[in-house]
Amino acid sequence: MKSKNLKKLLKKSFPHKLLTIFSAVFSKYIFNIFIRNIKYPDIRENSVLLIEFYNVHGETLPGFIKYLLDLNFNVDVVLNKDNKGRNDFGLFSEFILNEKTRIISLSGFDINYLLRSVKIKKYRHIIINTYTNSCESDYLAFVNMKKLQPVCVVHNSDLKNKYFKSNKIISLVNIKSNNRKPTIVVNSHYFCNINKRLYKGNESNIVTFTALNKKSLFRRNLNLLFSACDALYKKGITNFIVKVIGKGIPVPECYKNNIIDYGFLDFQAMYKEIIDSDFFLALIDQESVQYKNKASGSYQISYGFLKPIILHSQFAEISNLDNTNSILYNNNNELPDAMEKCINMSNNEYSSIVNNLEETEKKIYILSLNNLKETLDLPLKYEK
Repeated sequence: MKSKNLKKLLKKSFPHKLLTIFSAVFSKYIFNIFIRNIKYPDIRENSVLLIEFYNVHGETLPGFIKYLLDLNFNVDVVLNKDNKGRNDFGLFSEFILNEKTRIISLSGFDINYLLRSVKIKKYRHIIINTYTNSCESDYLAFVNMKKLQPVCVVHNSDLKNKYFKSNKIISLVNIKSNNRKPTIVVNSHYFCNINKRLYKGNESNIVTFTALNKKSLFRRNLNLLFSACDALYKKGITNFIVKVIGKGIPVPECYKNNIIDYGFLDFQAMYKEIIDSDFFLALIDQESVQYKNKASGSYQISYGFLKPIILHSQFAEISNLDNTNSILYNNNNELPDAMEKCINMSNNEYSSIVNNLEETEKKIYILSLNNLKETLDLPLKYEK
């Protein structure tokens, strides 16, 4: 606990650049100077290296693989085996039989060596899937970013790294920043092959929603769902099921007839439950104004699985969603009305929303593919 408090104090007291230099000098990666080789497969011609340092944001990796394959590259995905967590190999089930894709697991120490080695030059391009303020000190110590010229995916608006001000920065949505012009959008939302669902409900007229459970309520507030259920019960509406996936806040027993708490599911199991649902509940609280300028995995799920999303309208602009391709509401207490609208929606209305969502997804995909190609080919330049 004391070491964490010391780190926080240092971050507040010293400029970011000095902290980065300090961290690099005392980094464990300094010992890589004495390493001469690591066990690593031969790098094929016309290959792109896609790296994830952390145990998050793995859900965007399949989408980036798909873009790179569409651009006719070979793809090597490197995962950090030191950070075991959410990112499992089930993410890549769609690419296991594709000889152009390889999934490689390395330690953070070996990833750092790879990025500093001569062999890294054999890659046509490099993409860092999660780029943060701490990346340079935690994983990129002594790595020459000017020579490496990676395309970096950011998820927040105001990074302090110098490289954040380069033209090699992309994000899932259009992020506005105080430190640079808006980021380039490359929205990665492919998960697996799906069949478009044009009819809602089942033979018993039960409509199914899916939601994700998080301990962090500013990301997804499950209490909004509980309040919505209470309001629907008062109207006598019970012909719905909500599948809640993830470890977060517990689901009270009083909702057991309508809320199924799946807890943690691996990616393949989670995909199956989403595919077998009619709608997706974002449950982003209207107080979580940060999401007006950052991505949410909820948007990616809506695009990738073609599931109409129930979303607060203040997040519609950044997500390219509207009343034609989703179900929007204007206040937290209007969520039950939005759910009721979904429950009572005709199959023709549902089909229309799904088709409109598909058109939106196609536009986002083409834009993102072109933006990625352009950004990969750009010579490194720093914003003024």
